Amino acid sequence: MKASVCIIGSGYSAAALTLHLLTRGMPADQLAIIGPGQLGQGQAYGCVSNDFRLNVRAGLMRLWPDRPDHFAEWAATHITDDPDAGTNAGNFFRRRDFAAYMADQLASFPAMADISRHEQLAESISKGTEGWQITLGNGAALDASRVVIATGNPAPDWPMKVPPADAPGLVRVPWRGDWPERVAPDAEVVIIGGGLTALDALHSLHRRAHDGAISLICPEGMLPPVQTDWQDATPLQWPTPLRGTGFLRFMRQEIGDQDWSRTEWQRRFESLRVNISAAWQSLPEDDQARLIRRIGWLWSLARFRAGPQATGSAQALLDSGQLTIRRDIVTGLTAGADTARHLVSLGTGARIEADAVINCSGAGRDRLMARLIGDGVVAAHQTAPRRPRMTADLTLVGPDGTPHDGLFAIGPGTAHFVGDILGAASISRQAATLAERLAADT
Repeated sequence: MKASVCIIGSGYSAAALTLHLLTRGMPADQLAIIGPGQLGQGQAYGCVSNDFRLNVRAGLMRLWPDRPDHFAEWAATHITDDPDAGTNAGNFFRRRDFAAYMADQLASFPAMADISRHEQLAESISKGTEGWQITLGNGAALDASRVVIATGNPAPDWPMKVPPADAPGLVRVPWRGDWPERVAPDAEVVIIGGGLTALDALHSLHRRAHDGAISLICPEGMLPPVQTDWQDATPLQWPTPLRGTGFLRFMRQEIGDQDWSRTEWQRRFESLRVNISAAWQSLPEDDQARLIRRIGWLWSLARFRAGPQATGSAQALLDSGQLTIRRDIVTGLTAGADTARHLVSLGTGARIEADAVINCSGAGRDRLMARLIGDGVVAAHQTAPRRPRMTADLTLVGPDGTPHDGLFAIGPGTAHFVGDILGAASISRQAATLAERLAADT
């Protein structure tokens, strides 16, 4: 049977789109979902550790745009075993709690049982005479009139040119949080990366009373600021038209010269984010590329602020002298010749020995999108050649510059185009908008 809409992915983006389609009357038996694992978890929320927490307060985790407090209200009645969630900046629940919330929302739709599920990876997509054909990992094929790529963040790769072979003490994918129990309490640890995953790793080690030395290696030599209790982020209207210099000038003008750890700084920053997508898309692509090179790393740090629990653990480790942050990059990682210890090579030429190395460098390469670009199905974006060219309505564009009929993308894989690194609330808004269009065209 040919599906009307096929969703590729099984994480939050795919689940959000599924729910928004069902609420808009899309018949469940016309839907197909391709992807392994429990729908709604993915890399972000398929976590077993109690120490890995959401990096925003409960009120900002918004699956339903018209019901912004839905998760917070659900948590108030369903989460009764987490005394550490509450902070002065709000309740920061565990990632696995949000996975439970998503499972509950999906279970509230009996029609889910009528959706065609294929727990395989999608290997390729090709244009057919009437719609699209998706080839699965087991060799089977599925036909669909419309396809939405909602694959989320792919599992991390090691950031060096020559990745190491798997070995005890090397953690390539830390997101599930199942690795800390394998790290000895006195192990010397190297953490690659300085973002939220690195903060999760530090928090987990600190909670386990780890007493070995920890070295954190990141190009910026700094950690994200902590979340504040900001409120009332009144949307700012970006001026148009803009070039890159004007874009940057407007940001500086609106945020002002303040300490970014303060509540008012974050409130102004959040006000900028509301309408940033349209402003970003209006920029020439060359200007986008220059801005990414100049302030992309800083925007990511400011955008992905850490929860108070993780920040507190990192600060405690710094204060004790147990944690050292080094401004550098990792260029190599090898096992020692006569020992189980690992040798980490840095860009400055220095080397560090470690018993455990945790890869917190970020998401890896999306295999499916790389295949679509390599096969000439989708055009590569000019400033992000591993990402797709797309239109404002999330339609993917072919190599000839023509938007495809019925091929879309939502979620983290669109961040290069929409101008902001996406979180749960903005992904849900994408899903709701696209669902409205797909349901209307059924």
